[in-house]
Amino acid sequence: MSALQRTTRQTFLCSLLLIAGLSGALAQKTPEFVYPATPFNEAEAAKQMEEGTATIAGIAKIKKKGRTYFPWQKDQINLFPATAYIMEFAELKKKYTKGKKIATITNDAFTYRIEGRTTDDRGSFEFRNLKPGKYYIVTWIDYEKQYETKERTGTDYAFNQYGNMVASYPTYTYYTHKYTVEMEVSGIVEVKADGEKVTVVITN
Repeated sequence: MSALQRTTRQTFLCSLLLIAGLSGALAQKTPEFVYPATPFNEAEAAKQMEEGTATIAGIAKIKKKGRTYFPWQKDQINLFPATAYIMEFAELKKKYTKGKKIATITNDAFTYRIEGRTTDDRGSFEFRNLKPGKYYIVTWIDYEKQYETKERTGTDYAFNQYGNMVASYPTYTYYTHKYTVEMEVSGIVEVKADGEKVTVVITN
């Protein structure tokens, strides 16, 4: 997991859209991509990603309406060097996550990352051989939402003591529909010394 993974994906944002399964995106107007104003310093990112002796370990989870959700085992979790460029991106993500404008980063910045996998169904992860410095960790977690609908399925009747119908009432069947939504969760983690093991919780 310590090797720097390089890919040719278009942008960090594009990968997020793909993972999120936004099948309707093509039918919508193309959003405006918002990039950090800070120039991407490739030399700084490369130096931060050199092999070290520190470890970041922890879990990723989210809480929704009193329920805790974790990533699936072997779900993707990424670590980026938290350069000034990435730190600005993290702030932009708070403002531009969907709609007409969406925060993203360049292809070059996206290649400087470690692509990890959760090791169990409780969101555990570990990144080894890191240098001291700050890192941006991001993953995606499914959670459940639901809504209810009703459908008229019949009619009830009311009768008086003489057997005459005096009223009628529609009857309904209620249905609960459940569906899955994906949420991005991220955090900034700092390694302060060589050989240090930092334990973290990445959550909302």
